[in-house]
Amino acid sequence: MLLLIPEKPADGNSAFVHHGFRPIGPTAFEETPMAFVNEVVSDEDIVKYNLPFKPGSGRYWTRDKERDCYLWGGINENYAFGYDPEGRFWFFYGGSLMDVSLNLATLIRQSHDSSPTVVWKEVSHIQPRNLAGVDEKELTSILKEALLVFGLTGESDQSISRPIVVFQF
Repeated sequence: MLLLIPEKPADGNSAFVHHGFRPIGPTAFEETPMAFVNEVVSDEDIVKYNLPFKPGSGRYWTRDKERDCYLWGGINENYAFGYDPEGRFWFFYGGSLMDVSLNLATLIRQSHDSSPTVVWKEVSHIQPRNLAGVDEKELTSILKEALLVFGLTGESDQSISRPIVVFQF
């Protein structure tokens, strides 16, 4: 009996090197670790960051503790006034709090046929305009990381039906 043991070639992907099978992309079991997590804001963090939540309120945020970065807010849907849904968030990065609004291209809630899906069209507004001195590409990259983890609601119960998050910017 011949037992094939995957080796890790120089590119880091597992493959049956002895038989010439090279992976086209990352293997199915490899994941890029993300430091952002959706969690309930602690009472200590409400005080530390002067958040507008009552202690013990059970509010969620998307946080990267190592980078001292967080995102909170959500998708506003106000059809009564004829407004299209938009994302409205507060993003703390680089020691500064930024007000961020995003336009949605698509928003699909959970259905029996499909996973929840959110397609972010563009960033329509960031204050302060100087991005608190942070490089625009760096800020956009980290904001996308946070929004991927935020998903549709920013709550931790999304693991059952993980939302699909797409960016057009």
